[in-house]
Amino acid sequence: MQSIYRYWSQAARYAAIGAVAMVSMGGVAYAAATPPSAAIAACMARAAANLGFNGAVEARIGEATVTRFFGTADAAGDRPVAGETRFNMGSASKMFTAVAIGRLVDRGAVDFDAPIERYLPGLTAPFRAITIAQLLNHTSGLGDYFQPGNASRIAAASTAHDLLPLALAEPPAFAPGSKRAYSNSGFVVLGAVIEQVSGLTYQDFLQREILAPLGMRDTRAEASGAAEPMSRMSPDGMRRDPEPVRMPPLSASPAGGMFSTPTDIAAFLTALAENRLLSRRTLATLLSPRADPGGGTGTYGYGFNVRATPLRVGHGGGAPGVNAEIALYPDPGWQLIALANRDPPVASQMVTVLEKALFATDPESACANALADPELKALARPQRAH
Repeated sequence: MQSIYRYWSQAARYAAIGAVAMVSMGGVAYAAATPPSAAIAACMARAAANLGFNGAVEARIGEATVTRFFGTADAAGDRPVAGETRFNMGSASKMFTAVAIGRLVDRGAVDFDAPIERYLPGLTAPFRAITIAQLLNHTSGLGDYFQPGNASRIAAASTAHDLLPLALAEPPAFAPGSKRAYSNSGFVVLGAVIEQVSGLTYQDFLQREILAPLGMRDTRAEASGAAEPMSRMSPDGMRRDPEPVRMPPLSASPAGGMFSTPTDIAAFLTALAENRLLSRRTLATLLSPRADPGGGTGTYGYGFNVRATPLRVGHGGGAPGVNAEIALYPDPGWQLIALANRDPPVASQMVTVLEKALFATDPESACANALADPELKALARPQRAH
């Protein structure tokens, strides 16, 4: 079990790095015209064959929705991927946590700039002054509770409060607000704030406030019936062929791991863009890019990756046999969603290629050029697990 957690953690970091690199790869020329659905569907098929993509991919462009399914949801090959197949979103479900906090902000129950001590009394000194904003923006200094020694407690947890002692087991690695370092522990703390303020468990709050109102019936925390993670990663290195991940399924936490479908995720993105989940002011706060206070590259909002040209917001996620990449382009109102039960960064690559086709005057050529890009191919090479 410990070795499994070790390479899972390494893969998640690799996925995050890969997704950021893919988002920033090259310039994208903005095309005002909506690309033909047939061209995008052809690009999906071409990219899937080239990348070894196994999963579901959806593009919503204007009035058109293009959805394609590739491969199977199980190792035996008995369940073809279909519209009802649920996939692990990995860290992409951090967006749900950010929106949940935003809904509490709109009610005046939470303040972005307030210290967490206001909502979680009794914290020790190193944690009291950390703000909600710093947790959302990964500038709190907290680390990653998902460690080998925590395996049994993570598996037994049913609420964010159950995970809180693990998230706060170590003091901040740097002065809160001085740097940015991706933190799963920080989002566990946000989940505990949601529970404390609302009086509901994190999962119950999501169900009442987001999932049920939007009709997201296939989005749940548990893995039963979902696509089986298939990975080439192992504690001893890279396998020749993917195999089922030998790890007990874990319920999702505020840091990630919800299971969903492209249709449900599209409903979430549409409601977000139409301000049906948050006030305009709060949504703008979540989606405003903030530079790394430590001087590093890249931008991040509050629980959302944000890129300026063309404007793209969303999130990715990954682990062995899990990769998701979710992108909303608010200006044209387009969406790209890729969910895979294969190692990262295959879903991130799929979205990168499709994005190039979407925003090009010649989608077919743009698709081919994106697939031939050396940077895309370099990121596709498997990384040895540690």
